[in-house]
Amino acid sequence: MDALEVTSVKRSRWTRALSLAGAVTLLAGCGALELPAPERLPSAAATPPSNDASQDPPPPETEPAPSPEYTDPHTDTRAAIASVKATAEDARIRDVAVDLVGLNRLGADHVVIQVRLSKTTDSRKWYLWHDVHDYMTRDKDDMASGLGLIDPAQSRILMPSVTPEGACLCTAENDYEGPGLEYGKPRTLYAVVPAPAGGASSTTVYLPFAPPIVNVPISDEPPVPPPGQEIPDPAGHQLTPLSYPMEIPSVSLDQSQETMTDDKHVRINLSSDVLFKVNKADLSDKARQILRRTAKSIDASDTGSVKIEGHADSTGDDAVNDPLSRRRAETVRAELTSLVTREGVRFTAEGHGSRQPLYPNDTEAGQRRNRRVTVTFDRPRTSGATASTGTPVPLSSGRPGSSSTTKVDGQPFTVEADPVRTIGGGLGVLTYRTTNNGIKSTWLHELGRRHKGLPVSSRFGASSNVDLVDTATQTMYGPATAYGDQGDRLYCVCTASGTGVAKHLAQETKEFWALVGVPEQATTVRVRIADFPPLADIPVS
Repeated sequence: MDALEVTSVKRSRWTRALSLAGAVTLLAGCGALELPAPERLPSAAATPPSNDASQDPPPPETEPAPSPEYTDPHTDTRAAIASVKATAEDARIRDVAVDLVGLNRLGADHVVIQVRLSKTTDSRKWYLWHDVHDYMTRDKDDMASGLGLIDPAQSRILMPSVTPEGACLCTAENDYEGPGLEYGKPRTLYAVVPAPAGGASSTTVYLPFAPPIVNVPISDEPPVPPPGQEIPDPAGHQLTPLSYPMEIPSVSLDQSQETMTDDKHVRINLSSDVLFKVNKADLSDKARQILRRTAKSIDASDTGSVKIEGHADSTGDDAVNDPLSRRRAETVRAELTSLVTREGVRFTAEGHGSRQPLYPNDTEAGQRRNRRVTVTFDRPRTSGATASTGTPVPLSSGRPGSSSTTKVDGQPFTVEADPVRTIGGGLGVLTYRTTNNGIKSTWLHELGRRHKGLPVSSRFGASSNVDLVDTATQTMYGPATAYGDQGDRLYCVCTASGTGVAKHLAQETKEFWALVGVPEQATTVRVRIADFPPLADIPVS
């Protein structure tokens, strides 16, 4: 198979000549290199000096012009399609402007992302490769492997394709002469990623160091690289597509139902405490109301089979838990069979006793949530990205929908949120800002705490302690999580957290974002962020 070659930025012949000349001079001065005798100039006898004062003096020596093929890799003057500000942990990146300068189809199966990074202040260099690489799987941090697309139709994050050698089809560190981003020297990065499903005409650009850029039209024009760069054509080469499935959690406020929707299935955990009386398998009156809602979800799917599983907590023994969990699953199967109106759906039921807990059984809350009946069926097909209405509006637009205040370690803090931007597939992007209005530095650690009310939280540091509430259905929605490292790890699709993110200097404002579940047909939601009072009536657009 052919190895895919990515051509790096060309250095000018003039730069190489200067480097070679300097090396030769240094070696000669140290006696390590014997230089040939210089060509002798004409003698004074052969060319007597002129005494004509009117003769023009010789022109001053000037530095030779660069060769005609020289291109400045920092020159990219294209207008931005949309712009956001970086929000990574390193303070040196928070003065970095991120411009999307290209989003183009490349053949039938790929899209090229091009982003330009610029320092807006003359501060210290930023070693950008630590923040632009794919932190969810790839070990190498010398590539722009973290650029991707959020595909709501597949509920996946589409990442740069992989070459047979394991390299990323994207900008690499050696494409530039130095690793740092400097003021006045912007850099343009590219990544070739799989195209979104269904021939989507617009998509959302995922950036590991900044908020997503939502609902961007995909151009059918060929991609145009900046000066000195080339974008490889994936056609004719063997590439491995890379993508991460996402999971979206939601829970009813009365704790009767928890739902997890991933790229393939919908899993609804129905509380046995609400459906049944203690040690009984007969449905309560409220159970039928809950199951009617579940049946509507099944009707909305094109699934041909529904799996129903009964579970118990660890109290009691298998002789009691196994038959009870099986009878409860059979009861739910019979009720859903009568409620689902779509034909051709096959239902199965089984009981697992206490062998498959979702939560620790050492607390009453964990035991309550483990007593459940789980209904699993295929995820409904979605329409994918929301249709674009033109040039995307930057998320960091400074248009707060609402704000609230609280005290953190005695310092007054404010939080304000922008309208939630929907991207299709039951997903939206929430951006918000926190401000320390006090007189000393304070850490906002609560933003990175595990969310206690949602069925699953990411296991790795992130600003995940946020949620939306649809007051009409009394349902809470949390941040999406992605399965990286071949499905072994959960990552919040939100601003990464750490000491640098949690720390707020006096009078400092920081911006955060999260990809969240969004209720269908909702026009406003209630937003809760860490320990701040909830923000009411945040618009959904």
